[in-house]
Amino acid sequence: MPGWLASIPLLFAADAAEPTVSPLTQLLPFLPVVVLFYFIMIRPQQQQERKRREMIDLLKKNDKVLTAAGIYGTVVSIDKDNDKVVLRVDDDRGVKLAFSKSSVVKVLEASTDKADNKEV
Repeated sequence: MPGWLASIPLLFAADAAEPTVSPLTQLLPFLPVVVLFYFIMIRPQQQQERKRREMIDLLKKNDKVLTAAGIYGTVVSIDKDNDKVVLRVDDDRGVKLAFSKSSVVKVLEASTDKADNKEV
């Protein structure tokens, strides 16, 4: 039994007669995995974030939106300097709430009236 245990390290030993392979050549098969990871994970996420930024930049008065907190509202005003948007959440009582522009996750209905596009 000790005879076969003593031969285990020989299984992992490199043969001195074999030429050594450069580490770059050994890493070459992993290059397609890195490229595939980029196109499956990173690039779609960058495109999605770009679309979200464009949506936030195109917000205008009277757009109906959904916030990250799940609150539906209508844009009353947009303050681009302070990154703030004021939403009317209750038309009957005139309840208005201020949010960060980044909390808007979806534009449900964009306003089409040209007179309403003026920012306050």
